[in-house]
Parts: sequence; structure tokens; C-alpha cells
Amino acid sequence: MKDEQLFEGFKSIIENELSDIAVKHHLRSYNRFVVDELQHIIDSIGQIPLEDNLKLVLWKVSFGEPIIKEADGYERKITPMEAIIRNLNYSCPLFVTTVLVANEIPQEPEKIKLCDFPIMVRSALDPISKLSPEELIEIGEDPQDPGGYFIINGTEKVIIGVEEVANNRLVATREKKNEMARINSEKDQYIQRHMVERKDKILYMNFSNLRNVPLIVVIRALGYETDQQLVQNLAENSKMEDEVLTNVYEFEEVKSRQDALLFLQKFVKGMGKETPEERVQNLLNNFLLHHLGTEPKDQMIKAKYLSQVAKRLIKIGLNTQRGDDIDHLANKRIRLAGYFMDVLLRSLFLGKNGLSSRVRYNYQRLTKRKKYPVIQALFESNYITRRIVSSLATGQWVGGRAGVAQRLDRVNYVRRLSNRRAVISMLSSSQEHPEARELHGTHWGKYCTQETPEGVKIGLRKHLSCMVTLSEGLTKEQKDNLMNAITERIEK
Repeated sequence: MKDEQLFEGFKSIIENELSDIAVKHHLRSYNRFVVDELQHIIDSIGQIPLEDNLKLVLWKVSFGEPIIKEADGYERKITPMEAIIRNLNYSCPLFVTTVLVANEIPQEPEKIKLCDFPIMVRSALDPISKLSPEELIEIGEDPQDPGGYFIINGTEKVIIGVEEVANNRLVATREKKNEMARINSEKDQYIQRHMVERKDKILYMNFSNLRNVPLIVVIRALGYETDQQLVQNLAENSKMEDEVLTNVYEFEEVKSRQDALLFLQKFVKGMGKETPEERVQNLLNNFLLHHLGTEPKDQMIKAKYLSQVAKRLIKIGLNTQRGDDIDHLANKRIRLAGYFMDVLLRSLFLGKNGLSSRVRYNYQRLTKRKKYPVIQALFESNYITRRIVSSLATGQWVGGRAGVAQRLDRVNYVRRLSNRRAVISMLSSSQEHPEARELHGTHWGKYCTQETPEGVKIGLRKHLSCMVTLSEGLTKEQKDNLMNAITERIEK
């Protein structure tokens, strides 16, 4: 290819496609959430019991068009530019179809408004994304605006990409004096952090509220009862056998699965209303590596997984295997708008004081006054709307994250695109973190090597390279289909 042809090709991309490439990852993430993931959240609720013979079934999610309600009660459609000029939210009503079931007899379906859901400009929910450039100019919109941001109280807000350690992935590293393995077990956006550490040849584990629990005891409690099973599954040679036996003899009073369960009860006394036996089983089933399963039958799978973790740490300690590089991009994932909206709505709908609890409370409160409640009155749509708007306006998110949503920088067109390519780290800027701030070999071609702020944020706020696009990952159905195909192939 001649230089002139190459130049013309790049020029065409810059002029016609650069703006779309710059925000494509935000739009795809948001669209995936509203099309697929939001329905899964409602399906997780399923039905809300109101009385012994009365329940409310939540069925299908739907969206309305972006509208504004004037002071005189008149409702009409609104555009992003009008929302900016009048300091309004650019949002649309989120509906769910409900069916009241009395004595196992379903009533007529009724569409209920859950909240006003913020629209990402030029996303699948935005009507102007389907208009031609001429039609956009006619209604006062910028045809060159690629979107990818929200409008909250008239302010353009963009959810910044956040770089985090990948979930459900073992990262084993060598620290100054010991070896350490990190596992962020994630299922349905609930993350339980696990840490396994090798100190003076002894393996300890931290998860949930438990600290410095002997790993060998946890593995026994999960199903590897005998010393022979432990040695066979944790060791590959004589040196590794010595390491495993050192752990076994350190806790020689634990000789069986029952002994291991009794030993773990020492770590859970005074925790919750459950008995120590129930608490230990609850921890092993629902909190320990819950992405591998939450049923008692899954405990053996967890034992095998932890055996591989122990084997990895022993090899690193014996210098027969290199540790992982936690700053390698293969061990990182970038969280986008769809992920953060998923986390926020799960906390509102499925949390401790979630949708089911509030609906039941409102029903009981109204029936005590001997009033037959209207179904819409049970759903506090204004409360949910305020929580969503507050998170986007302040950037304070579930899980203690701060700075997730930021004001869109409109100094000039380039800064506007650059702002939507930013990726931040949740590491504290007040600490050094020298390795996290440095350029890594895997950043080549993926992150801009120049664009990072001066001062305490240097290296913690990065920007994606101009032509980089982000992959979406697999949905739960795609993962299940893949695993079934692999299982069938292995069985053949």
C-alpha cells in the first residue's frame, strides 16, 4: 500500500469514524444493560408475597419515551438540548408489568412505573439516535455529537471507565517476605474478596469476616479429609510433599472433616444469630468462592480449586514457578456504564431494603388503615429516581467508590472525546503505588503513553489509545452454552 493511500485511509477514519470509536464502548455497555441485564434483575425478584394467599408477580420490563411534565400537568417529548438549557434530567419512565395473584388466580396485568431512568445520549433508549443529520439540525441537536453521556439537572455527566483487578481469576504474586494469592469471587455483581498467604511455609486464608484461617483446615472441611488426599492433591514432588506435611503437622489436632468444622467454629463465635455449626456451613456454601456454587455439593469443587491455589503458592515459594504480575492487563478489567448501572440497580432492587421489602412495608402500612392500596402506590418510584440521580450527580457509588460519574469536559472537541476515553484507578492517590503508576509493557498500543495528569493523580488516570475498542465479555447464557459445549466435547 502506498503512503498516499495509507494517509487517505487514516484521514477517512479520523473524519468519519473517530468520534464513534471514541465512545462506542460506553454505548455498547449501556445498551447491553438496558436490553438484557435489567430484565435479569427483575427476574431475580420474581414475585413479592403480600399475604398468605396474595402475591405480586413482576413480569416484563419496558421503557417509555423521554418526556417532561410541565407545571400545568401537560406532558410532552423532550430533547437533550432542551434538558441542558432548562437544567432538567434527560430520562424516560421505566415500567414493569405486574400481575396480582390472589388464591392462585391471576388478575389482569398492570403496567407500573418503577422510576425515571436516565438515558445515555445516542444510546438505544435515545430517540434522536435514529435521526439523520438533517433532522438533528432541525430540532437543534449537534449531528457531530457522538453521545455517551447522561444529562442530570442540565449538566452533562459521563461515567468514567474504572480499571480493576479481574474477577474470578487467581492472581498469585511474590511479596517482600511471603507469597500471596488474590481471588475476587463474583456472582451477580456481588464480590467477595479472598486472600491466601504463605507465611513461614504455613498457608493462611482471609475471606468474609474470617482472618488468618489455616488453609489446610478449610480444605479438610470441604472434603479432603485424610492426609493422603491432601498430599496427592497439593503436592507434585518430594519438596512439595514436605511443605504440605508441614501444614498438616502444624494443625495435627485436625484429623478429619468433623475436626476441621469444629476448628472453624472458633473463628465464628459471636457472629450473627446462627449457631456456630450453621454459621460455618453458611460461610463455606455462600461466601467461600461463591462463583463456583452455593450448594453443599459444590464444596468438593471448592476444595479442588483451593488445592490448586495452594499448589501455586508453594511452587512460587520454592522458586519453581514465577508469580503473576498484577499490573499486567490480562489481570485487569475496565468497568463501564452498564456495569455501574447494574450494581446501582441491584443495590436498590435486591439489597437489604430492596424493592420487595419496601413494597411489603407499604402494603402493610396501607392495609392497617383499612385502605385497599392501588398497586402503583406500593412502588416508591420517586425514591428510586432520587437515588439514581444522586449517584450520577455526585459520583458517589455503591461500594464506597467515588468519582465514578464526572462532568463532561467541553473545553474543545478533542478534550470532549478524550474525557470519554479516560480510565481511572480506584487506588488512593495519597499513597505511592509506584508500580501501578508506571507504564507497563502491556500498555503498548492500548493506553496513551503521554496523557496523564501531573501531581498526585499521575499514572492513576489514563486514557485509551485513539483506535482501541473494548470487548464486551460473555453473558451468563453464553458462558453456560460454552461450558456445556466443552463438557460434551470432554465426555466424547
